[in-house]
Amino acid sequence: MFCGSCGKQIPDGSGFCPLCGAAVGGGAPRPAASSAAGPSAAAAQRAKLEAQFKAGSQDAVQAFMVLLKDPVGGLAKSYAMFDQGRALMVGGIFGVVFALVAMLGTLNMGGMLSMSMFGAGGGAAGAEAAALAAMARAARAMGAGSDFGGPSQFSIMIRALVAGLVFAAALIGACALARIIFKGTSQIAGEIYTAGASLLPLAAAVLLGLLLGALGLYQIIPLVSIFALTWTILMLNSGCLKILGISDSKASLAVPVILVIAMLAMSLVVRGLA
Repeated sequence: MFCGSCGKQIPDGSGFCPLCGAAVGGGAPRPAASSAAGPSAAAAQRAKLEAQFKAGSQDAVQAFMVLLKDPVGGLAKSYAMFDQGRALMVGGIFGVVFALVAMLGTLNMGGMLSMSMFGAGGGAAGAEAAALAAMARAARAMGAGSDFGGPSQFSIMIRALVAGLVFAAALIGACALARIIFKGTSQIAGEIYTAGASLLPLAAAVLLGLLLGALGLYQIIPLVSIFALTWTILMLNSGCLKILGISDSKASLAVPVILVIAMLAMSLVVRGLA
């Protein structure tokens, strides 16, 4: 017998054509096998995730360009460019970028000094910073990371990455807690965006610390850290007012509360990793 759809010869008594899948009696084509549907569904899901990541990255670059021109005043403006889902994605990307930069900061003493100043509220400056850097380079040259049982560079980088992610998450949680305590009006996307964007000045300072450390200009790193920390505080204040919906009289208290909570969480995790 022959298929009425494709004209090919098929075995007698067949209900469906094994070549084109058409029903021999002219009915609906045979459904696709479940094994074939699985890979196509997985591929579709993967393509969807890739498209979302690409769109989120483009949004993050667009928001970054706005913040680059005006870090404080541009915070609410850049947030208003996106809906809640896109703002959440951009804020998350900013947080991951901060963690990656924190990891890179361990490659050079300048970046490490920048991060230590954020964590301790100060740090060595001038000759003290240069001395610390020289000691670190000497230890590396002598193989302190291996011969003397110290942690490897890879281990330090992973710890810095984890610490950066934890600090970003702690800052998000602190923003959410502050919004609840001070009766703000935002949603979770606003808190993630505010926290993620506020970390960008710190990330920029660590990158600049890497450059300054490579050039031996350790005396300038404390000044860069002061600028970065000031911008972070101002951006948090702007986010509390214009994104989290906290009143002006309460925002001045909300910002230190956010920073204290985030730093406490950070210190606990760092001690756990030590």
